[in-house]
Amino acid sequence: MRKFKNIKLVLIILAGFILRIFAILTDPFLHPWDERFHALVSRNMISNPFVPNLRVNPATFNFNPNIWCCNYIWLHKQPLFMWQMALSMKIFGVSEWSMRLPSAIMGSILVILIYRITFILTTNKSVALTSALFLAFSNFHLQLISGIHGMDHNDVAHGFYILCSIWAFCEYTINKKWYWVVFIGIFSGAAILNKWLTGLFVYLVWSLMIMLGFFYNKIDTKKIIDIIISLFICCLIFIPWQLYIFHRFPDLAEYEYSFNKRHITEALEGHSGSVFFYFEHLKDLIGDYIYILILIGFAFTLKHKKVKSNLNISIFISMLFVLFFYSLIVKTKVDTYIFFIVPFCFIYIAYFIFYLFNSVIKNKILYIISICCCAFLILNPMQIITYTSNTNIERNNRIDNAILYKKIKYTLPKDVKVVMNMNSFEDIDVMFYNNGITAYHWTLPEIDFVNFKKNKIKIAVFKPHGDYNLPKYVIEYPYLFIINEDLRNF
Repeated sequence: MRKFKNIKLVLIILAGFILRIFAILTDPFLHPWDERFHALVSRNMISNPFVPNLRVNPATFNFNPNIWCCNYIWLHKQPLFMWQMALSMKIFGVSEWSMRLPSAIMGSILVILIYRITFILTTNKSVALTSALFLAFSNFHLQLISGIHGMDHNDVAHGFYILCSIWAFCEYTINKKWYWVVFIGIFSGAAILNKWLTGLFVYLVWSLMIMLGFFYNKIDTKKIIDIIISLFICCLIFIPWQLYIFHRFPDLAEYEYSFNKRHITEALEGHSGSVFFYFEHLKDLIGDYIYILILIGFAFTLKHKKVKSNLNISIFISMLFVLFFYSLIVKTKVDTYIFFIVPFCFIYIAYFIFYLFNSVIKNKILYIISICCCAFLILNPMQIITYTSNTNIERNNRIDNAILYKKIKYTLPKDVKVVMNMNSFEDIDVMFYNNGITAYHWTLPEIDFVNFKKNKIKIAVFKPHGDYNLPKYVIEYPYLFIINEDLRNF
């Protein structure tokens, strides 16, 4: 029986890996918001990992350095996930799939981690297998890995290291070895070095467990010392980069820090929503209908003595804290902000199904059917089929444009290094596919062309398309090369 369950775990891990490889191979183009920016900065980090450039050789410095979509030095995100992407492209070559590969690998490892966390928490292999299956089939996670959904690889890496820290903490609860304290600190620091302070999530869980120990008069000073040591190690991981950027790029670093703080008090970049925003998006994050099983599943865990109650309560309260903090306090609303707690939601959904059909109804056939139905809702295969079908005009247009951008390096004169007049923000795509080319969507102002003329700089532009027409000063520019290709417009 044990061997059979091990085979099932291997099959679930394999299924999760295959789905994630499919995800990174699905779209041969860069997605807008935010994959293309992450991809280009990562590519530029291959040769200079400690200088996060958006444009390596800007043709003009007539831009606002605080506008993250169009600047020179790019500090808008913490660097670890981009270092991983840069390493992958260094090894396998620059491409969409190699850039996404670290996310696919981390996503596959997550399946193993949630299995182990669930087993430690519940001591039930069936529940652990089911939670692993649900995470393996997570449609939302696949969208992040493929770059379709905004925040993409940034949130994949952030969630991965948070779950790693929780895994290490769960191991620590059953084996108080010193190295688990170190691992918790390393993983939490890595989570912060991907996004920001939500990487400290494990210390919220840990602190609640210590408080519960006080409540039951189980004061353990060693646990307090351990959490302090772990936090110190965490700081050793993420603080050096903060000190470095404040030394190297002080003005931009200060602006980005203040911009991050504004997410709490302002709805930035149009990301607004009511206090019910995240409750309304649970169906997207988890799956239609089944998210209502989370609370009941947690209630069922309280009935079983084999469930580690202090760990269980600490995790669930921490989840609620994250949900209500982002719902009630943080003004900027983005559904991916709370995705790192979704794997824990799958634990409670899996426990609900197990308890209902093994302790209440006691029907194995219904148990299997319910797992399959939930997995279907979580995967949402119809959404995947619709997205990848030939009727998806926007996707087809992006594929066509990517093909044109990849050919530019073969069609441009060798002395042309600046390209303009593609669709909004597709200049980022052009630079990703063509090392050494500096691109700008639309065209630069006339003052820049005056300077270009003085230096006899040759400029290439795509011919007019849609709303992207060429102003007179560009048409009359003496060192102009027109790219006679038909771009698809959006």
